[in-house]
Amino acid sequence: MKSLHTICYISNAAPQLSELDVENIFSEASEQNNNANVSGILLYNLGHFFQVIEGEVKHILNLYENKIKNDVRHQDIFEVYNKATAKPLFFNYDSKFNVLKTEEDFRKIREYLSNVHTTTSNKLTRLLLPFVMYQKIDRS
Repeated sequence: MKSLHTICYISNAAPQLSELDVENIFSEASEQNNNANVSGILLYNLGHFFQVIEGEVKHILNLYENKIKNDVRHQDIFEVYNKATAKPLFFNYDSKFNVLKTEEDFRKIREYLSNVHTTTSNKLTRLLLPFVMYQKIDRS
């Protein structure tokens, strides 16, 4: 069985980042993470990113250390946790990596986390609250 790992971080968007840049980040993250069997979530609000990535330890650490940390589209990365995990939190949430953009997306993730009942899910629920309260809802 492969060793699994999970990383959660919050970062500030680069000052010059446009809405189109954010949409490109969402598309790239969704496609690349789904292709690499990475589970988790990504959201953006008020100039901040919130991401959880979970998967095979070598891939997750490489992704975080060599790609995410070096991406000039964000800065001031604050690592919430970076740890081995026996059971990824989002493994049963959906079969793919999720980008949260709509009110319904946020409702589903809050409901899911409220039913998981772990210290990690409790921490994530608290961290997501500011994003949910001030979210820019995609009405398209």
